[in-house]
Amino acid sequence: MSKPAGPRWVTTSAPADESIRPDGVIGPFLTVTLDEIDVFNDAFSDEIDSDFASSICCCDACYADFRAHWPDVAFREMEFQTQSMEVFYAVDHSRLPGIWSPAEISTLRHFVQCGRCMEFATHNIWIYEHTFSDAEKIEVEIDQLLTIGDQTPFLLLEHEFARRVLAHIRSAVIAPDTLPAGQSLYRARVSSSIAILGQATDALVAYAPPPARYVQEGRFNHAGTPMLYLASTPEVAAAEIGMPGEQCHIAELRTLRELTLLDLANLDEEASGYALMRALASSALVAAPRIGEGWQKKQYVFSRFVADCARSAGYDAIRYASTKNIEGKNIVILAPSLPIDGMVSLVSVREMLGLAAAKRY
Repeated sequence: MSKPAGPRWVTTSAPADESIRPDGVIGPFLTVTLDEIDVFNDAFSDEIDSDFASSICCCDACYADFRAHWPDVAFREMEFQTQSMEVFYAVDHSRLPGIWSPAEISTLRHFVQCGRCMEFATHNIWIYEHTFSDAEKIEVEIDQLLTIGDQTPFLLLEHEFARRVLAHIRSAVIAPDTLPAGQSLYRARVSSSIAILGQATDALVAYAPPPARYVQEGRFNHAGTPMLYLASTPEVAAAEIGMPGEQCHIAELRTLRELTLLDLANLDEEASGYALMRALASSALVAAPRIGEGWQKKQYVFSRFVADCARSAGYDAIRYASTKNIEGKNIVILAPSLPIDGMVSLVSVREMLGLAAAKRY
């Protein structure tokens, strides 16, 4: 693009009542119109799409809200974590300074607009694209479902998203994923708890689900319904126990039979229902970290609904991403009907200290 002479190359002089300039900052600025800001943001969006094949997913003003809706993305997705940048840096390192004059860039970079909250980004932007569409609509559905789960949880199936989840889980069981017999998984117990109960640390029963009377609501189990929670590695088990620095015994357990698996951690983009289940697995409906120590845990309402759907459809287990370990995965065996020695065998036991959960960004 040729650059005409004068201080403005693209923007035009406009009456004061039709133009704006940055508020509360010092610098050489020109007044710009909202139309000029829109043109600049369209060009900047094209730059981001060209460089990253993504778009601005959030800014400082709406980051906390994005993370609340999509906790698994903020916790686990390296693309999200590494593609955060200061907005001026992003503008200055694009091709736009070759199109707009220095004075215009100095002005317009204050008016980069976040596509999520529509605010002008003041400090940082995050560049990320969900692998499914309609994220804005799904965020509204997440809010609706969390409200229903809090106020009237038995009415979840009145919501269309919940009905879609149930229908998919029931149809997918026709050709399910499986967890093979002979798979090694891990379960941690606090050593002092084993000692108080008078159990032997090398006995399989010490790593069984607790009796029903002690079972609180969990991510996939109702209160009073024991399920067997297992981790993919000893380190994940040591973090999942939620007792950093405490002495633990971690058992390696080996599955004795093949388990029909609802997989929320290793999703195939080519599989039917991928968009629905990827949105579910990334969202606060399933991936919210545990908050508080009370008996009722509101963040687990919809994940327990998913477990009910899976049990009804005939699944034996659910694989899901750890909320404590970025690389980790967990398996929950749903309401096991067999004694533990009919499901898994004890391979070995090691002592470890409980690990802290990975930092959440």
